[in-house]
Amino acid sequence: MLEPAAGTGAFVSSFLATKKTGVTSVTAIERDPAFHQAGEALWRGFPCRYRLADFTTTTPDRLYDLVVANPPYVRHHGIDGADKKRMQDAIQAETGIRLSGLAGLYCHFLLLSRKWMRPGAVGVWLIPSEWMSVNYGAAIRHFLAEHVRLLRIHRFDAADVRFSDALVSSCVVWFANATPVAEALFTEGPDILKPLRTSRIQIETFRRAAKWPPVESPSGAAASIPRLRDFFTIRRGIATGDNAFFVLPEEMAAILGIPRRFLKPILPSPRHLKTDHVQSDRRGIPANVPRLFLLDCTGVPAEDLPESVRAYLASGAKTTGRKKLCASRIHWHDQEQRPPAPFLCSYMGRGNGSGAPVRFILNDSAAIATNSFLMMYPKASLEALVRKDTGALESVWALLRAIPAQEFRRAGRCYGGGLQKMEPRELGDLDVSALADWMAKQSVVYPRPPPEQLLLAMEAKTPYDGKGKRRRRGKDAHTPRL
Repeated sequence: MLEPAAGTGAFVSSFLATKKTGVTSVTAIERDPAFHQAGEALWRGFPCRYRLADFTTTTPDRLYDLVVANPPYVRHHGIDGADKKRMQDAIQAETGIRLSGLAGLYCHFLLLSRKWMRPGAVGVWLIPSEWMSVNYGAAIRHFLAEHVRLLRIHRFDAADVRFSDALVSSCVVWFANATPVAEALFTEGPDILKPLRTSRIQIETFRRAAKWPPVESPSGAAASIPRLRDFFTIRRGIATGDNAFFVLPEEMAAILGIPRRFLKPILPSPRHLKTDHVQSDRRGIPANVPRLFLLDCTGVPAEDLPESVRAYLASGAKTTGRKKLCASRIHWHDQEQRPPAPFLCSYMGRGNGSGAPVRFILNDSAAIATNSFLMMYPKASLEALVRKDTGALESVWALLRAIPAQEFRRAGRCYGGGLQKMEPRELGDLDVSALADWMAKQSVVYPRPPPEQLLLAMEAKTPYDGKGKRRRRGKDAHTPRL
């Protein structure tokens, strides 16, 4: 048996204490000298060899029948750039798979383990379960479906945090160093030996699925299900580059003498937004939430700005102006452009078990939002309907809030402690059959072009693409990246 991240030997202890495992010798690898010294002292005299080494740089001296691991949970930010590239190159040379730079250290450990396994050997991995739904986990999913024989995945409940030092949901993965077979076992629940849910899933289904576990739909049904993206254009709120600098309370803006034409109403973050229905005064400014304003002088030459605005920008030029996102812009104080959206969604939350994990906000004001929200713009048919009947907005809002919690679990991503997250594409994938049925009962007219044309026109004026990169020059210089 091999334990590639042994610590002081929790798995070593278990296997040496259990007589029927068939394990006759254990090799434990640990890179930390203190843990290595403690483990070596604990297991001296047992059939256990403790090696002081870094598993990711060590060449196998033999092949193993069993690999059991709980690798370190180090997020990609904490991995040295040179180490990350070295591991990516080694994995690509071994498997042909290029692991994303966003992958955590546990992903590198898992993909590097196959070269330590003899044919038919089994690997058992206790790891975070986020790889099943995030984009960087595609390499892990491909490896398990194509390169080895996936035996079983057990996912613990999202609220069941197994590690005191990392707020992550967990799973156990079993695979063999062998060719894939037709199906694998997927189980869920707090107890591996007594799972609450068990299913056998075809490997071909795993291969096709963008997220695991795959959700099978009846033949032809998936294409016919109404999705939220059929009725809304979904955009992130704006990334200011420094909310503390660019988002000003009304009183502060007045003290600074910022003219009204350079101030856009903007909503507070979901944590400080205590209502789900934002009301408006006659000027479009939110009436029942803190009155905040975005400093937006995009496209105005510095020499044309009032002295008060120039003075305030000068106060942040050497701090905010040097932050990564701001520094990437043509003018560091430029802002993304968004029209107000009648609906917003807080893109992450925990819910209460049966309720939706995110909040849908009805916005009657002219306020925009930061990127802690997703902004939802009705498409042509729905836009025409709500313009014809203003009461329809509240009906749509009620239908959005009635989307069942399990639909968010299907479409979104789940993290430790039950935290769920919805990216724009995932929010757009929600099943909104109830909304489609309600619209079918209404008479819909098309009095004007869809509002997303206004959205695209505003985004096209933004001098950068929303990801911190300047737009292309030439004929495509003003083409928004969608």
